Amino acid sequence: MKILLIKPETLGIFSFTYLVEHEPLEMEYLYTVFTQRGHEAVIYDRRYDLTSLKKKLKKEQPDIVCITGYITQQALMIRYCDIIKKWKADTKIILGGSNVEINYKNYYGSKADYLYHLSGLENLLKLVDHIEGRSGAPNIKDIPGICYRKDGEWVFNPKVIESPEDLPVPDRSFFYANKQRFRYLCFKPLALVKNSFSCPGNCNFCYCTNRNSGKYACRSVEKLVDEIASLDVPAIHITDDNFLTDRKYLFEFIRLVREKDIHKKYLIYGRADFIAHNEDLIKELADIGLALIMVGLEANNDDELDAYNKHVSLSENEECIRILAENNIYCAGLFIVHQKMTKEDFKKLYEWISQRDIIPTVSIFTPMQGSAIYREYENELITKDVTKQDLFHCLLKPEHMSVRQFTNEYYKLSLKLAWKNRKSPLYKDNQYFRGVLYIIKGMFIKLKRAFVL
Repeated sequence: MKILLIKPETLGIFSFTYLVEHEPLEMEYLYTVFTQRGHEAVIYDRRYDLTSLKKKLKKEQPDIVCITGYITQQALMIRYCDIIKKWKADTKIILGGSNVEINYKNYYGSKADYLYHLSGLENLLKLVDHIEGRSGAPNIKDIPGICYRKDGEWVFNPKVIESPEDLPVPDRSFFYANKQRFRYLCFKPLALVKNSFSCPGNCNFCYCTNRNSGKYACRSVEKLVDEIASLDVPAIHITDDNFLTDRKYLFEFIRLVREKDIHKKYLIYGRADFIAHNEDLIKELADIGLALIMVGLEANNDDELDAYNKHVSLSENEECIRILAENNIYCAGLFIVHQKMTKEDFKKLYEWISQRDIIPTVSIFTPMQGSAIYREYENELITKDVTKQDLFHCLLKPEHMSVRQFTNEYYKLSLKLAWKNRKSPLYKDNQYFRGVLYIIKGMFIKLKRAFVL
């Protein structure tokens, strides 16, 4: 069968920057398992491929179209379904990805044929076998983790808990053909490595912990290191929502990287409390190439940290910052501004961050659909438009200023912090003229796609 794999275009503010671009790893996994099964698969990355969807369908003539995306791309994915069915009604459409996994009911109004709400790939292959009518394929009602239509109504097949240990090594031919595009600031080319499902944390503003039915699972350290060793790139982003979870696992990771004589730079996510209490381990990770940790510092006081259910104290945040600085690891600190803040609070947050060795990213408190706090704030949302759940829009009415004033304070804070850190080595490859050209190009692309999707 011919399968078209669609990676939607980037939406929002990041569509106008070239500083952070990740390989379409989810599509490479799909490409791998489908081609190994004997199907013909094509990756259609709409971030770069400007061919219209209609022309792509006409050229490839797919039997199945798989689309994956984030919550902000939900409306776009549904629109794709309309175009595909109008082109050829019997083309089967499968929607997947993190938002479908958690908020599958959001797509019940779409023209998709199947919704895949799991993280693994085994049951997706069973679904494609069923669509193809392959000998021995299971009955649709016996395939876990999918939604399908029966007599015009959606049927939900229960989820199962999966392990990333079953993931194949992805075919990265697409990545190598385009690797100069993929980067995180000065780290380029940058490859992604998926090592786990879900997250062992329980921060109430994040829905990642609810993936894989809330059960954290990771690959063996041997498989992780073997994949890293096979990659012909200088920088690796291990995409775990929290890579720093187990001392024994991490020391084995360090041992194997040294044993295999691997020399790369690593970018990871980690918690401040783990870093604060494991300085010896962080030193060893720095020695094998750990270069940057994205840390959810969130706030500059204990009350706010407690409200986010972080189970981290401000003193642990301070210790984390010190340890990373002393080991020459970039602390990419993640912060949240919220609707209870005053203008003075914004000022204090800027002063606190600017006095420390942090490369910050500031987000607006977002009760994202699928997170633990969504129902608490659902009736207070200014808008239910999920495209605004990108962490850069004010979704709750501020208590001490208007929405416009709050938004202005947020962007003023972000711009001031960006200006302060403009000379950081992280931005050493930032070419401002190229950045302006990229913005102009992005505007023309958006204008074109407003008329021709």
